[in-house]
Amino acid sequence: MSSDEAPPRVVVRSTDDPASDPAAATGPGEGAPSGSGAPRGAQASGPDDASEPAAVYARSLARAQLRLALACVVSFLAVVTLLTVTMSAVPTLGDVHVLGVPLPWLLHAYGFYPVIAAFALVFALAAARNERRFRALVEDE
Repeated sequence: MSSDEAPPRVVVRSTDDPASDPAAATGPGEGAPSGSGAPRGAQASGPDDASEPAAVYARSLARAQLRLALACVVSFLAVVTLLTVTMSAVPTLGDVHVLGVPLPWLLHAYGFYPVIAAFALVFALAAARNERRFRALVEDE
């Protein structure tokens, strides 16, 4: 792309309000550029478009997953900080050597992997539980 060409135009549409689609509100050749989305009259399939309660459930699922992610990140950072402070606060750990390597070095190099794996497992199980609950709510509708 040369310096005098304009960057490509990006059209962002909300999936919550069909009235916000510029192609649906204007005639041919007006509004959104051609080929910029699904053809007119095409319906997206999925629980979000089925009904208003399903859309509410989908937004609720997104909020639950965001809360879960934030809780996992904050908890992980707290555990990592606690481990680091503990290793710094106990000076006798530096005197312990395993295969000629000081124990704090080994803990910093390899000690966090089990913590990462544990948090990943907890997050994956909780996210799957959230999604099962969402599917059960949508199916009961």
